[in-house]
Amino acid sequence: MVESLKLVYDERHRLHRDPGDRHPEGIWRVESSVGALRASPAWDYVEVVKALDPDYGAVLLAHDPEYVEWIRGECGRGFHYVDADTYVNEYTCDVAASFAAVAREAALRSVEVGGMWFVMARPGGHHAGRRGPAMGAPTLGFCIFDYVAVAARALVNSGYRVMVLDFDAHHGNGTQEILWEEPRALHVDVHQRWLYPGTGDVEDVGGPGAEGTKVNVPLYPGSEDPHYAWVLENVVERARAIFEPDVVLVFAGFDAHRDDRLTELDVTEDTYALFGTYLRDLLKKGEVKGVVAVLGGGYGRGMVSSFVAFVEGLLGVRERPPVAPASPGKYVEYGTERALRLLEHTVRGLAR
Repeated sequence: MVESLKLVYDERHRLHRDPGDRHPEGIWRVESSVGALRASPAWDYVEVVKALDPDYGAVLLAHDPEYVEWIRGECGRGFHYVDADTYVNEYTCDVAASFAAVAREAALRSVEVGGMWFVMARPGGHHAGRRGPAMGAPTLGFCIFDYVAVAARALVNSGYRVMVLDFDAHHGNGTQEILWEEPRALHVDVHQRWLYPGTGDVEDVGGPGAEGTKVNVPLYPGSEDPHYAWVLENVVERARAIFEPDVVLVFAGFDAHRDDRLTELDVTEDTYALFGTYLRDLLKKGEVKGVVAVLGGGYGRGMVSSFVAFVEGLLGVRERPPVAPASPGKYVEYGTERALRLLEHTVRGLAR
């Protein structure tokens, strides 16, 4: 049985733009992805919904007031770069606050009534920490507000357990920083080792009282579909089964694709279909109440086909591809095994 997907698509994302269209995080990413999905059989099961009005109360769930006021002031100055990677214009903050609001709403509705959401958010989110650049990163990495962290905080504040699954090729340092000491938020982050922002080592497992709830999986450049299949089976699913979250929040970056211009991983659309079918199976089995995905990275045309593969997997239009798992190496094996043991210990102390 194919369920429906609420796709948050709002043309206001176009307001955040580089006037010269030189920045890799461009408008085309959303427009091309939605256009390709319209041509897929999955489109029959998609309900398009608009974002909400900007809500800075939602933003403040994840970010300090001083940072929010600073970035709003920068936006008020019009188009310019706030660091070497990240630009703003007069619309950027309200656009980002709009997607923060709908991410919070989607998360809460998913746990209350179930279902699947995909938020086509721009600008990016997972590098923005509580006070700006996170964990020693030199920049915001194209990001302004962390939508997934906002959604996670909203769920935790309402008494739920949440799992964040981030398969963007870049480590979600902002999300990790914001949720570092939160034992009710499991954050599994699969990313390329040594890539910007340089964080996300297997030894990073969470702060006091939250040990093991942050599981980092840094893969070597050149990692392929079999390595991701191994991680899904031996890390992601094992962590989920231990933690038993109510909702899975996905930072869905498609920049691990072999055609991406900013990364050095070597996956195909099969990896994203694997993740989509996995999440669908969790919902069908009643293991989680809802799944909310937020658009992450992807800076080549491979992101478009990967996005479609993921959504088709979510909706059951594409079958699980037959990818045989292969270990990504002892470094990942030993490091994630330690994190999972710590997670078991921490979960025993959590009340339901």
